[in-house]
Amino acid sequence: MFLGARRRLERAAQEAQARAEAATAAQAAAEASASEAGQRAEQAAARAELAETEREEAIARAGEAERERELALAQARDSEVGREAAERETERAREAAERAEEQAAAAVRQADQAEISARDAVDRAEQQVRSERAELERERHEEREAREAAELERDGAQAALEAEQRLRAQLEADLKSAQRRVEGAEKARDAVIEARERPATRGRTPRDKR
Repeated sequence: MFLGARRRLERAAQEAQARAEAATAAQAAAEASASEAGQRAEQAAARAELAETEREEAIARAGEAERERELALAQARDSEVGREAAERETERAREAAERAEEQAAAAVRQADQAEISARDAVDRAEQQVRSERAELERERHEEREAREAAELERDGAQAALEAEQRLRAQLEADLKSAQRRVEGAEKARDAVIEARERPATRGRTPRDKR
């Protein structure tokens, strides 16, 4: 009976330890997921910076086109002989400038859209990080509770084992005491029997024998 109880206590302690280890593994998985979400947020921020760089380059191209247009106009004013050629060049420059402006405007729109998308991606990543952090905190709380429950179960098992050992020691002491009482009773019984079996002539005087 005592051996079965001890085995049940040991199994309970082992199961509690296994639950604590499973909670620790879940915590490690949650921390890895939070790290991945942070990396995704950094990548989204890098894409936003790239979009801003492209927008600035487009604006620079538009400025260069405007300078080319002004240069063409200046050349046209300086040379009356090449007026018609200058006008054609001016037209081409104007068209090029318009195309550059359209490209720049499109690039700006794309950059703005990319910035919005990047900001949305960053917001989603931050939201995911917050959600995963909350999940991690919950899992840590569950782990702490599981660890505390395991410790309580282990303490209970240890206390029960110690109680079992004390009870066994008490039973062994009671058994030895009972054995001593039995031995004393047997000795007393043997003494009584021996006293009854003594010859009846014991204690007679020599005169009585005659």
